[in-house]
Amino acid sequence: MPTKFLSPAQIEHFSRHGFLPPVRILDESEAQALRAQVEQFETNYPKLKGQLDFKANLILPCIDRLSRDSRLLDLIEDLLGPDLLHWNSTFRIKEPKTRQHAAWHQDTAYIKLKPFLSICWLALSSANSKSGCLRVIPGSHLGPLLGHSEGNDPDSILSRAQYITEVFDQSGAVDIELAPGEATVINHAIIHASNPNQSDDRRIGLLMDYLPTSAVKEGPRDTAILVRGEDHFGHFALETGPVSDDPLKNVEHQRRSLEVITETMYEHSQHKPKGLS
Repeated sequence: MPTKFLSPAQIEHFSRHGFLPPVRILDESEAQALRAQVEQFETNYPKLKGQLDFKANLILPCIDRLSRDSRLLDLIEDLLGPDLLHWNSTFRIKEPKTRQHAAWHQDTAYIKLKPFLSICWLALSSANSKSGCLRVIPGSHLGPLLGHSEGNDPDSILSRAQYITEVFDQSGAVDIELAPGEATVINHAIIHASNPNQSDDRRIGLLMDYLPTSAVKEGPRDTAILVRGEDHFGHFALETGPVSDDPLKNVEHQRRSLEVITETMYEHSQHKPKGLS
């Protein structure tokens, strides 16, 4: 079938290596404008920064609109097919000159979805080796799920401060450097991490999770938004985007979805979504 955004070579690279080389989704001015809106929210509502940890698309209308952008959905459709759910939007922000990092991990340890979840990692600031960009082990999505433990590292930007407990070969690790407005897409089974931000600017990454409507998730029924095509399966309870342009009016709407995530992704965990803290 003809593709809408990606070349056959790009799709083959994703299948074989578990990640997509950088592609441009937004032009730089769009990325800067989106960053400004996010940082304005942080300034206006400093006590609500935790609401951007999960389901940020239910708090900020600008993120909900982006998750439905045809450029982004054309890309995801080439990888997953025409019927698409958006499960979650998450910000991963590292302040400059800090020890904030993500240890090596696989999202399949806690997000149990089949066939797989695609995670679009969009840069709203420069994400390079100095600022602690995403690092991956190419092809590791085809290997086994390694042993994981959750931790208490205050410098971890991960939801459960999780890390791989087994020894594995890190020699082939690749840095995925992104300019503002560029994105990569990863298979959620790939081993990935990121180092501390040693630059003078914030490293702002927006992670948007997509799956085909046919995908099956272990555990209690979760929620997602139908963003393209039709859902003939009903595996997820369909939710809507933000109920208001006022973020404060969206908090309770988001809370219900966060409680569902707590039942699934945080099962048997000492942690919970920051938005419920």
